[in-house]
Amino acid sequence: MLYRYKPDEGRNARQTAFWLSVGMLFFGCYSLSGTLAGVESLRGPIIAGFEVVPLFGIRLSGAFAVASVVFLASAFLLLRYLGKESTAEHLIEVEQEMNKVTWPTFEDATNSSIVVVFTVAILMGFLAFSDFALARIFNLVLWGDLRG
Repeated sequence: MLYRYKPDEGRNARQTAFWLSVGMLFFGCYSLSGTLAGVESLRGPIIAGFEVVPLFGIRLSGAFAVASVVFLASAFLLLRYLGKESTAEHLIEVEQEMNKVTWPTFEDATNSSIVVVFTVAILMGFLAFSDFALARIFNLVLWGDLRG
C-alpha cells in the first residue's frame, strides 16, 4: 500500500516518513493510555484472569484497548495517506533533492562547529561586559552610586 505509486522511487523517504510518524503516533497513544488509566471505568482488566501479557508485562485494561484501537486505526490512515499519489510524489521529490546535497566532511563540520562555539563565546563575553558597564553607568547617572 505504501509503494503502490512508483514503487521503485523514493523508498527511503517514504520509509523514514512512515516510521517517524508511527513513532510519534505510538508516543501519543502511550500518553493517551496513561491518561485514560485515570478513568475508573477503563482501569479494570478486559479479560478476567488474564490481566497482564506474560512476555511484555502490559496490563490489558480498557485504557490499553482504547489506545491500541486508536493506534491501529491511525497507523492504517497514515499508511493510506503516505500511499496517495500526491504525498508519494512529494516524498519522491524530497529524496531526489536530498541526493543532490553535498554533505560536509567530518573535518569541515568539526572546524565549522569550533568557529561557531568560539564566536558565541566572544559574543557572550562582549554582551556580559556591556551589561555590566551599562549597569554601572546608569547607577552612577540615576542614583550617584557605583555599587550597582
